[in-house]
Amino acid sequence: MAILIVAALVVIVVTIYSRLTAMEQNAEPRQSEISLPAGARVSSASIGEKGQMLLLIEQDNRQQIWQFDRSGRLQRQIEIRTSTP
Repeated sequence: MAILIVAALVVIVVTIYSRLTAMEQNAEPRQSEISLPAGARVSSASIGEKGQMLLLIEQDNRQQIWQFDRSGRLQRQIEIRTSTP
């Protein structure tokens, strides 16, 4: 019987902790600033389920895909260049 009481208390504590943690992450909207190279423009943007953001940046003869994490830090940058024959 004592084991069931301890197990129930552990479940309650873990549930409360996980909900408080989730509330802290979603509590305030966060603001980030992204600097683009001169002459570049954002042609597409999307946000994933976990808060990740993808930007498609277009410049003269190339495109770039920028991937940001939930906190607004650049994780990955992929460059696509068009070559002229």
